[in-house]
Amino acid sequence: MEEKRFIDNDNGSITDSFTGLMWQEGYAYRETGNYISWYDANNYVEKLNQKKFGEFCDWRLPSKLEIQSIYEISHPFQSRGKTFFLHIDPVFEFSYGSCFWTNRTRLSAALGFEFDTGDTHWYPQGSMSGTVRAVRLNSNPLILIQAQWVHRLKNEHKK
Repeated sequence: MEEKRFIDNDNGSITDSFTGLMWQEGYAYRETGNYISWYDANNYVEKLNQKKFGEFCDWRLPSKLEIQSIYEISHPFQSRGKTFFLHIDPVFEFSYGSCFWTNRTRLSAALGFEFDTGDTHWYPQGSMSGTVRAVRLNSNPLILIQAQWVHRLKNEHKK
């Protein structure tokens, strides 16, 4: 039997069986209706930790590779009768807000990942340009470049 990649933990979190990461099912834009700054994204994650979201207090902003690992070209996002090309598995909540902050910074900029195009862009940390989906646990980045990963993804997309 083929292993299911994303497992709903029934506590507002999703486990990625491929990478071992646990993701927040929802995200800040869905909850607030607004884009937020990188600073606000960090505050948002801190609040998740304070309230022990999903019974854990070690949530954080994802790295560039981690957020890219849940980008799936084969999944356009459908909402309100329209198809949006936000490429993420439907197990995750999505409405609007395609740019997600990462933990990567350079000078006064922070890196955002775009789920509509699959691109990364640098934005001023204080700009209201993105949203956040928190992650926890650690993944070995080598998993994402190994041949096994590509093979598993190809098999997943054939379903």
